[in-house]
Amino acid sequence: MPITDPQLKSNDCGISAIKTIFNIYQRKISRKYIEQNVPLEEKGSRISDIKNFLNSNGFKAKFKLFDINYIAGNEANLQELFPFILPIENKNGLHYVVVNELKNKQLKIYDPSKGSQYFLSLQEIKRKAHFNKNHWDLTDTEEKIVTICTQDLAEYHINYKNALQENGYALLFNKLTYFKYLKENFGFKDSEAERNFIKDLLKNQEISAIPNSFKILEFEKGKIKNNSPLILVVKEETQEIEPQQSIPEEDSRSLYWQLFNQLGEYKNLWYIYIFAALFSAATAQIAVFTNQIMIDNVLPTYNLNTLVLFAIGLGIYKIFDIFTTVYKNFVGIHLGNALDKYFLFSFDTKINHSSLSYIHSYKKGDLMERVSDSLKLKSFFMKFFTNILVDVSVSIYSLCILFFIDKTLTLIVLGVMILFFLWFKFITPYLKQNERLRYMRKADFLSKMMEKVDGIQVIKSFRIERFHSTKIFVSINEYLKIQLRNGYIDLLNKIVVALIVIVSTIFIILFLTKSAIETQIITLGQIVTFIALSSKIFSSLKGILDDNLTLQENEVILKRYLDFDEQTKKVCKKGIQDFSIEKIEFQNLNYGYLPDEFVLKDINLKIRKGEKIKIEGQNGSGKSTFSKVLTTLYHPNSGSILINEREKKFYNDDKMRDKILLVTNEDTLFNDTIQNNIILGKEISVEAILDIAKQINFYDFIASKDDGLDFIINENGKNLSTGQRKKILLLRALFSQAELIILDEVLSGMDIESRNKIETMIDEDHTKTYIIISHEPITNINFSKKYKIANGELFILQHEVNPIY
Repeated sequence: MPITDPQLKSNDCGISAIKTIFNIYQRKISRKYIEQNVPLEEKGSRISDIKNFLNSNGFKAKFKLFDINYIAGNEANLQELFPFILPIENKNGLHYVVVNELKNKQLKIYDPSKGSQYFLSLQEIKRKAHFNKNHWDLTDTEEKIVTICTQDLAEYHINYKNALQENGYALLFNKLTYFKYLKENFGFKDSEAERNFIKDLLKNQEISAIPNSFKILEFEKGKIKNNSPLILVVKEETQEIEPQQSIPEEDSRSLYWQLFNQLGEYKNLWYIYIFAALFSAATAQIAVFTNQIMIDNVLPTYNLNTLVLFAIGLGIYKIFDIFTTVYKNFVGIHLGNALDKYFLFSFDTKINHSSLSYIHSYKKGDLMERVSDSLKLKSFFMKFFTNILVDVSVSIYSLCILFFIDKTLTLIVLGVMILFFLWFKFITPYLKQNERLRYMRKADFLSKMMEKVDGIQVIKSFRIERFHSTKIFVSINEYLKIQLRNGYIDLLNKIVVALIVIVSTIFIILFLTKSAIETQIITLGQIVTFIALSSKIFSSLKGILDDNLTLQENEVILKRYLDFDEQTKKVCKKGIQDFSIEKIEFQNLNYGYLPDEFVLKDINLKIRKGEKIKIEGQNGSGKSTFSKVLTTLYHPNSGSILINEREKKFYNDDKMRDKILLVTNEDTLFNDTIQNNIILGKEISVEAILDIAKQINFYDFIASKDDGLDFIINENGKNLSTGQRKKILLLRALFSQAELIILDEVLSGMDIESRNKIETMIDEDHTKTYIIISHEPITNINFSKKYKIANGELFILQHEVNPIY
């Protein structure tokens, strides 16, 4: 098992850092389990969440300041810290690495972004590390500074109190840190020069004499200001603590075996394909012996009849060989099509079953790459499970035949096969590492390009094309740099493999020829057969090694495919299905994107059938998040949701989702007709659509188009005005089966006449319950209650009017 756990996404280095810590301590844990319990934002994980996870799973993690200048050369201090997680700065922002060893005054870095280890000096870490500014109370740090400085000054018989009086706590510490750095890295002429320098430094030199990089501590308003990297030191918990739950381990099965087990009914088709491929390869192997038969048995007879019989037999064999090849390709076409269907449908199913928060943790480019991955898995599956299996089978079969011809030479061929294997093991990690980096860089580039396409109007309006192009050029260059590096490694791989094949082939030819001349035991036909069979072996192994880059690319694809699978809680499928929402109650609801930062706090709300409720609040107050929690698109961290005074968990999840609908002004319009964008697959008559369209002032727009309801909407409604978009979104909601409709800022941005009509229509509709979220006044709806959200808390502005109960 590799110690450094490689990143799978551009923002999950925190997940990999935790897994690496477990690997260092030789403790097993499932990466998926870490992902489920450590919140992942688009920019990555917070180090505080990493600390909390480690403390909850058998470790004792503490924050410490990593005073690089002071500990330089002090190996004992460093050894006490290992292992620790260090935040560093890179081109994409904050990144986490693990540090766990000191060798030749260099620290060993376990870097998830590279998936490997390397060494850095303390000064190199100083340039890369993320520095934190902290203020300490002087009383809290005085003892520590006194202890450190007293020890350093005692060696030179300098009175600590006098030095402190002349310099102060911060300056004294900084001067001693600078002195220790010079002593350790450059040294002095002798002990007297050393003593004179430190005395002069403490008594005569001002703060300006100290380089800025050594001004670690500053005294400011009664506090010590420290500017040092903050690290997370992780130690195993020494006391036996009963875990709250067992820590799941990583699936130890091979990636290929996991994929194979997921195929289900398609396994039988693959079995047929494998049989056809092996049978075709076996018949092709027979061709190796045709030359030997012709040279050793046909030609010496000098008989034309024998030659004719040989030709007829050879013709029948060739036709049979063509038949088996065609049959294999025929089965391969159907298998490839079936696998494409399975992987694409499987990815779509994963999207459907994943929560919004899980999907939003991925960048758009990363998601698009995974769609592309699904299309490539077919070729990977057929290439790995078929071509390689066939090549290995051919090699073993050929080796067995060679053994009967010449045992000594067979051992040489076996040695060459071992050499191929060792080279494969050596070169593969480099190819795999670069392929994984290439995929991350490609996803980053696609995300930036999609962002530019989506915001092209703003970019052109503000004339910032060059600014965005610069960002994209950086991503392109990083991607191409990795691609070029992998290309060179692949080229080196091909050259080495070709040299091994050439040298081995020449050696075998010379050895066989020499043996035939000296012993006259091996026939010319056997020589030809031996060369042909050994060439088959070398060709098969060369094919595997030549395709190693493709194999590593596909293995990265496979790992990403298997990784994209949120382990969601099981939803109720057998719960209450036939029900109507008479009352919904939210009790003490809390929700946050991060565990200790709630966006919604202690929400209590009762909603009765037929009510119309308004919720208002400033931007960023939590209105939109609240609307998503109401529809269960987001699952609350704590609290209860009661439907008709029963817990929500007792109801069928699919039926519940049909009953509650959220419509926001950001909802997508599909590149389809107006009608299809409204009905979304349901059976709704044209008359019904037009009748409601008249009520909301949308009929005239439909009638003005030659295609009417068949008018094609551009992607996300770019050929519609804001008001027209929102009317289509509203029509969707009105024709849905939902009993509770939540409109999040949908009424804003419309003309006054249309808005008045829509408000009146909603006010007169007593068949549905409406929650209107808006920061604007609404005058034509008689609300039962009005609430305001501020700082994540819900405040009532208007109590019930004409309560139903």
